[in-house]
Amino acid sequence: MGLGLLLALAGAWSEVRADELSDLEKAYAAYAARKYVDAEGRLRALLNPNTGTLKAPDRVADARMYLATVLLAEGRRPDALAVFQRLLLDKEDYQPDPLRIPLEALDALIDVRSQIREKVRALQVERARQQQDEQAKVEAEKQRGVARIAMLEKLAGEEIVIEPHSRWTALLPFGIGQFQNRQDALAWTLLASESILAAGSIVSAGLTLYNETNARDALARSDSAQASGYNARAKSDWVVDASFFGAFVAVAIAGVVHAEATLAPEHVQVRRRALPSLSLAPVVGPSGAGLIVRF
Repeated sequence: MGLGLLLALAGAWSEVRADELSDLEKAYAAYAARKYVDAEGRLRALLNPNTGTLKAPDRVADARMYLATVLLAEGRRPDALAVFQRLLLDKEDYQPDPLRIPLEALDALIDVRSQIREKVRALQVERARQQQDEQAKVEAEKQRGVARIAMLEKLAGEEIVIEPHSRWTALLPFGIGQFQNRQDALAWTLLASESILAAGSIVSAGLTLYNETNARDALARSDSAQASGYNARAKSDWVVDASFFGAFVAVAIAGVVHAEATLAPEHVQVRRRALPSLSLAPVVGPSGAGLIVRF
């Protein structure tokens, strides 16, 4: 069925080409018989852009050459030169058959070719520029397509994670607010310094309590000298404890104030993730064959 249709179309196309050549030969025969009005009418009908049957560029060029030759024979040289100009602008490398075209028409064609040489050259340059513009547009569109694919791959391969920050968290000591703000160097400094100060305060408080307990025991034994010594050490340890505690409070307050002042509302993090892959697997079963698509 398909082969028969192709053969039919090929045959129809051959018939069309044969009709074109036949009509063109009939027009030339009318010119050769000096029936110029008939020849002109036939050629103009063939060249009519709406109803004409000539489509091949070489056939169109031949028809214009014959028409200009007929117009010269009729004494209408300006009209003939206009047809020659149209012919050469559409097909600047056209070469007529010198055995069928008289010398007058050949000379006129050469004269027109010489006159419009610059115009033809400009037309060639313009066509070359248009081709370059088209190629540039195609290349630009290709680059835009590549850029779009790259952008889609980038978006598909990234995951945006938003972590909200809390002012309540920023109120905590030991650099917790700085850790939340991603100020790691300062956060570790505050954590270390506040931990040392807190440990010093706890140890000093423990020594103070130890010496006070020993002082009470010494008084219970009526050993006032030993009790006095324990009391003195207890007071000294209390001063150290107060110093450590005061420094701890000062550093903690400074850290909290800094954390609150530099608090960012949220932290945006872009994480890489693997692009989804597509796989196809053929499946053959009782109901038929198909493909399984897996991502």
